[in-house]
Amino acid sequence: MKQLFLASSANSVIKDIIKKLDKATSEYNVAFINTAAEAEEGEHWWVKAEKEALIENGFKIEEFSITGMSKVEIENKLIDKQIIYFCGGNVFYLLDQIIKTNCDEIIKNKIENGVIYMGSSAGAMVAGIRVDLVATVDDRSKAPNLTSTGLGIIDIAILPHWGMKDLHDEYKKGFDALYIENVKILPLSNNQYVWVDDETINVIQG
Repeated sequence: MKQLFLASSANSVIKDIIKKLDKATSEYNVAFINTAAEAEEGEHWWVKAEKEALIENGFKIEEFSITGMSKVEIENKLIDKQIIYFCGGNVFYLLDQIIKTNCDEIIKNKIENGVIYMGSSAGAMVAGIRVDLVATVDDRSKAPNLTSTGLGIIDIAILPHWGMKDLHDEYKKGFDALYIENVKILPLSNNQYVWVDDETINVIQG
C-alpha cells in the first residue's frame, strides 16, 4: 500500500499523522534525510525541531544526507527503514541531489513496496510535479543544473507555509508563475498536511 504524509511543517502535525499509522511509533525506523538544509545558512533550527518531534513521539531515527552517496550506499542506509523522511530547506538543491544520486528511483520503489514517505516543506514539494512555481521563495541558484521539476509521485504542486506573514511578499512576487493552467496547485498552511493513502489524496487539518 502506497502511503505518503506531506506537510509544510511536519513537526506541527506529527501527532495527527501518528493516528494514521498502523503500528506503534517505536516499531518504525526512520531515515531522517537532512540534505535540503545543506544549502541554507544559519543554525537549521527547523531540522532540530523536526528531528526532536520524531524522537519525542517514539520514532527511532538515523540522520544522514544523501549528498555524494552512491545508489548502493543509499539502498544500504534504507534497508532496515520503514519510513523515509525528507526535512525542509532548499527545494531546488534537494531535488537536484535526489536526481544526481538516483535516489528518485529508490524512493519510488520503496513507496510501491510499502515504505512510508514523509516530507516536510521542501521534502513535501519534491514529491509533486512542480517545485519551480515558488522560485521566489527558495534560491534556485543552489541547483543551476537541475533537470527535473519534481518526482511526480503525486500529480500536485504543493505550496508550503501558505499564509505565513514572513513569506507573503515572496509569494506575491512569484504570483505570475502560479497563475497557470492545467497544474493542480495545493497551498498548505503549517497546520495542514496531505495524506496519500494508495490512490486517495486527503488534505488534513492537523
